[in-house]
Amino acid sequence: MEQAYKAVKKLAEDFRAHERDYLAPTYQEAKVRGDFIDKFFKALGWDVYHNDQKNPHEQEVQIENPVSTGGTQQRADYAFFLAPNFRDPKFFVEAKKPARQLKNADFFTRPSATDGTGILRLPSSPTLKNSM
Repeated sequence: MEQAYKAVKKLAEDFRAHERDYLAPTYQEAKVRGDFIDKFFKALGWDVYHNDQKNPHEQEVQIENPVSTGGTQQRADYAFFLAPNFRDPKFFVEAKKPARQLKNADFFTRPSATDGTGILRLPSSPTLKNSM
């Protein structure tokens, strides 16, 4: 747990050190995923890069996972599963670039994540930024 704390703290420090650059409109969602979100979940012990889980049907983290909601097909940026059940996600994560404002929370939620599953917003969430 200490190692995870240090890794997450380092991510927060890196963000703060270059916050102006990360909040610029030119810093894109794909970059925040690689620079922060992937590393955050790796620090917490999730096999984000599939280093251990090689079978594509048995991976605890799936990127751009198809999700059916209300008769429409959408894609969750991240879907997280727990073995041995790789069919039913435990939670989803929707990535957004940090320049997005959270004034309208509805803009950031998808129907796939409003049925009791969680959404994590990094690093733009004021709660997460201020608590590290």
